[in-house]
Amino acid sequence: MNYKQEIKNKITELFDLMPESCTSVGYGYKEKNGKLTKEKSIIFTFEEKKPLSELLPDEIVPNKIRVGDVDITTDVQQGVNKFTGFEACPSEFYLWSDDTNLNPSGQTTPTNNNVIRPLKGGLRIRNLDSPYYGTMGFIAVDNDTNSLVGVTNSHVMNVIQFRADEPDRMLDGDYSNVYNDDISQPTSSDNIVGKTKRYFPVVSSARGRNYIDAALFSINSDNIDFNESFKYEGLTFSEAPTFATTEEIDSLLDNDWDLFSSGAKTGAKGQGNTKLKVSSLFNTVNLPGTLTFDTIYSNTGTYIAYDDCIGFVASASTTTSGNTCFYPLNSGDSGSALLADINGQLKIIGLVFAGTDFGLPDDYFRVGYACRIDKISEILNIGPFTGQTDVNFSNVNNPQVEVVDGASSLTAITINNIKYYQLGTYVPD
Repeated sequence: MNYKQEIKNKITELFDLMPESCTSVGYGYKEKNGKLTKEKSIIFTFEEKKPLSELLPDEIVPNKIRVGDVDITTDVQQGVNKFTGFEACPSEFYLWSDDTNLNPSGQTTPTNNNVIRPLKGGLRIRNLDSPYYGTMGFIAVDNDTNSLVGVTNSHVMNVIQFRADEPDRMLDGDYSNVYNDDISQPTSSDNIVGKTKRYFPVVSSARGRNYIDAALFSINSDNIDFNESFKYEGLTFSEAPTFATTEEIDSLLDNDWDLFSSGAKTGAKGQGNTKLKVSSLFNTVNLPGTLTFDTIYSNTGTYIAYDDCIGFVASASTTTSGNTCFYPLNSGDSGSALLADINGQLKIIGLVFAGTDFGLPDDYFRVGYACRIDKISEILNIGPFTGQTDVNFSNVNNPQVEVVDGASSLTAITINNIKYYQLGTYVPD
């Protein structure tokens, strides 16, 4: 077993031993006086960082943890005070914001929210049967059918993203499945670009762990340009990115590779003065979710635990070393691709799906999380779209569906050599 796999295993083990007040365990850069250092440590994040005298026995984190034959230092984080380790990034970082402290010139809507044709990565999308919008991260190839698909988060494409056998899953009419739903870019019935195709349903943290928050939708052929659709709104790259390998993602902390992303809320980041950097790897993160429509991703629902996530932060060419900026992402950026310049080659490393303010005032997001592209590629069976023309487009007029009795725990089944993916629960009329 290699050393990094030993770290992954140890993080999973440690998270299981922590109380509910621990929201994540990962491996990343230690923090001192509110600033990130280059020292690597095992990071424990708590809802509230308490004095040692107030801690319960199971909340006490040792100074070092042994992994294999190496002792790794630990770091306990709860976030920083609003004015510690924070240095205002250039104004263009916050043009989208209505917070006058960050953007005195007034709010500007990123072009990612416009009607953009041909389609490309980073655009605002919406399932027309859902009140929520998010981001199409990128266009990929569905290896099952060699057809082009849009990639986003499961929680963007679904109101209810849980597996059918979750005991408290709510059967709520139209929200019980996403069969044949229309996907719009950006949000209206006048701009339909495809149909829901598949997602990987999650389980609650009480019942297991998840690796991805990802979904696919078909794309209409008239919305694609084979010379443009592998690009990203607001980013100037002309090359088509490939998928990063497992080894490359595992080594993100060992290199100073620049990160990039483009989302519907905050627009494009990573070029010019705005910077994104990896802060941690192998994170187990426990996030609030729900089985009901009204409070999805609120602070009151069922929790969902994700393993092996990438943590990233924002900074700028003008900030002091170690300081970070707020908002590496914000609500609406869910589904964005996270890319890296790996030794001069642009590669997709993950799909942005969550962020945390770590208890900061005014919900100032400080850390973003992405699920890994190697996991998404493996579980949903997709490959990179680099402009190749020998691909298909799904026949949305004749979708194939099978109804299975009962609340199945299966995420996919094969019938007559055809693989069917779970789309939710079926409620007869």
